[in-house]
Amino acid sequence: MITASNILNKQVPVLDPQDDPVDALNLMDQFRVADLPVVEKGRYVGMISETALMSVDHILEKEESSTEARLLAVSVKPHDHILDVLKKASENHLSVVPVVSEDGLYVGAITLEDLVENMSRMQGASEPGGIIVLEMPALDYSLQQISRIVEENGAKILSASVHQSEPGMVDVNLKVNQPDLNAILQTFNRFSYTIKGSYQEPEYTEALHKRYEELMRFLNI
Repeated sequence: MITASNILNKQVPVLDPQDDPVDALNLMDQFRVADLPVVEKGRYVGMISETALMSVDHILEKEESSTEARLLAVSVKPHDHILDVLKKASENHLSVVPVVSEDGLYVGAITLEDLVENMSRMQGASEPGGIIVLEMPALDYSLQQISRIVEENGAKILSASVHQSEPGMVDVNLKVNQPDLNAILQTFNRFSYTIKGSYQEPEYTEALHKRYEELMRFLNI
């Protein structure tokens, strides 16, 4: 299981409440992030954004209301699953997710690039094989039955994800460890599964690498 403590990025800088906003903005530009954690004597204070820094003389103002309005009190615990970290990043539009202990001490941070690389590894994206996308009514979804069909063709499911494609329907994305998907696809057809798409080696690998490189370029803007 991949948890926040497994993917800490020790290179992400932290800000002190008395840091000059201009220096903080320069750090954000240097590390290509839009947020940084504020830490005071080892204790996590909150996240501050690039936008918020542009309108202040000090990271923490004397007025408590002003401070609360600019700092985002969001974090994850070291034992939180990588999917929880991803959820926090998405919900709060963060480029950096701070990791904080139960007693409020700052432990480290996780960048979006860290999340992408580790999610890719967790989903078996770098492993040889192919992708199958099935569409079905949500009530008909059974991973046990799908796994049986894949395994009867001498393959294994490396990862599986499910999301709603439209009301009452789901897409099931399977990464299997077999590059040649023809036999598996024929079996799914025989059992009346709707195959929405399939991607075999080497086309899958080439497309995956291209999309990964595009995402990395986007994160480094």
